[in-house]
Amino acid sequence: MPEQVPDRRERRKALTRRSIADTAQRLFAERGFEAVTVAEIAAAADVAAKTIFNYFPTKEQLFFDAEPKLLPPDLPNASWTSPETLRQGLAEWACATAPLATPAAPLATPAAPPANPAAPPATPAAPAASPVNPTGPLANPAGPLVNPSAALANPAAALAGRAAVYRDSPLLRAHAREAFAAREGALALAIEAVHLATSPGVMAALLLAAVREAWESALLMLAEKENPGDSAAHGRRILMNALDLLSRNRAPVRSPRPTSAPPDPQETLDLLNPPKPARRGDRGGERVSIVRVARVAGVSATTVSHTLNGRRPVAAETRDRVLEAIRQLGYRPNVLARGLRTNRSQTVGLVIPDITNPFYPALARGLQDVLRPAGYDEIISNTDGDRTRERAAIEQMIARQVDGLAFAVFHTHAEDLNPAIEAGIPIVRLGGTLVQDGVDLVHSDDEGGAAEATRYLLARGYRRIGFICGPSAEGPAAERVAGYQSALLAAGVATTPELVAYTHFSRHGGAAGVSRLLDLPEPPDAVLCANDLMAIGALDAAGARGLDVPGDLAVMGFDDIDAASLVRPRLTTMANPAREIGRACGMRLLERLSGEPAALMPMEIVIPARLVERESA
Repeated sequence: MPEQVPDRRERRKALTRRSIADTAQRLFAERGFEAVTVAEIAAAADVAAKTIFNYFPTKEQLFFDAEPKLLPPDLPNASWTSPETLRQGLAEWACATAPLATPAAPLATPAAPPANPAAPPATPAAPAASPVNPTGPLANPAGPLVNPSAALANPAAALAGRAAVYRDSPLLRAHAREAFAAREGALALAIEAVHLATSPGVMAALLLAAVREAWESALLMLAEKENPGDSAAHGRRILMNALDLLSRNRAPVRSPRPTSAPPDPQETLDLLNPPKPARRGDRGGERVSIVRVARVAGVSATTVSHTLNGRRPVAAETRDRVLEAIRQLGYRPNVLARGLRTNRSQTVGLVIPDITNPFYPALARGLQDVLRPAGYDEIISNTDGDRTRERAAIEQMIARQVDGLAFAVFHTHAEDLNPAIEAGIPIVRLGGTLVQDGVDLVHSDDEGGAAEATRYLLARGYRRIGFICGPSAEGPAAERVAGYQSALLAAGVATTPELVAYTHFSRHGGAAGVSRLLDLPEPPDAVLCANDLMAIGALDAAGARGLDVPGDLAVMGFDDIDAASLVRPRLTTMANPAREIGRACGMRLLERLSGEPAALMPMEIVIPARLVERESA
């Protein structure tokens, strides 16, 4: 009958989709993701390559979107009105994915077979979302979270095989990073709408980093053929601990403040800097003490201390009296005495390779945005990217007894950080890979950003694309080279070692590197540079040779510093949000300094890069 034709067509489409997906997963498991082409999948599934793209727009989606889908869906259009509902909502969203969902227990009564064997299994309706569910995934991270259709359709061995393919594929790991990063905008808007954080973008990055860490931990355990239930429980415990920590009312997240709540630390710091402070000599040489402030305000010294450090609630009226007494007396806290009492110096060290590169002052400003309201000052050390100076900077920071250390790594090896780790100093690395306990990693998506930049150039018809990077491609440049090469391989374009120029991270280095490539018998038609200063140097070299940019040579940078929009032609680049990276770094250091057990697990936080299309490419 005519009304049955659409049903038959849909069943046929579902069978075709499943056949393509199953064939692809088999080939990926046999030969690895990178080694298999879409054409080979089409031949093995006996369909046209165009048919595959009708169901799966990219090869990566062919892997991730097969049932059960490995990546979380788009974020639900939920209203999260408190840190608790935000935590619960994200947990339920993340735990709906195969790696974090505990497989269903065997049913007591087997389900009846479908009337039509060709029909796809019915998908059970999703339960209604509940913003606060005490029996949800966070209440019992080891308990069941059932996904019956996925468990029945895919046995544990098949899921473990897909996990092993993911583990061994840089392209799939990069795609997963990009997929999680793509959800940051929606999450930031949801956080901003209800004022749950002072920096919604950074908070979104931190939360999704926690979700991705839990998701990937469970997936990698599956790759090692661990029990699926144990893998899911392990990942969910990581997720619970991280979200518990991030959702509390500390620096990253805030709730509306009642009148008796602690003051905003920044407000207190501003009030401690009156335009014309009283001088010590005006009071007969007596140093104004916290006891004298307490006497004038009619409160205890402990109440004055709570007003200043914000660690305990103080009634609004009492707080106003204390701050007025501080104004009258010109009181200044004795930082040295406080340090001896608390065993804290209230300083954080920032070690960077080049203070003249505009990226790093912006990063330092972001770090200061978070640390200053919390009462911490920065000590900045410039190393010129030299390993000896980097090691000396670490020793100096230990000697100065900094409370935390942010370190932009270029030549430093993991063992160079051991003295700071042994001294109990929390460390956040800005770039590189997460390789040791006691060290967190905050960085832009260097590999994914470089891959996106390379794909942008490929889409515009460039095929002989050069890469200008730093000496031996160390630090973030190594990740960017990897992204550049992986995008070329995915497009079927051979990588040529002669098209990668190693030079200095400077304008002069960029000019020298491009000149070297332009002297090749077959010069490049486009160059991607590891930072914007090098790209500006590339523009200099092209102009000196009379080349038109982008007509004769396309040039792309990385970072989107202010100068990128001022040069001519204006520079096409990947925006690397330095200030946001600095803020995320500061938040992570404050979490570490809190001393809570959940804050002590190493964490990787990835801030996505964004394409900025201008005139040079």
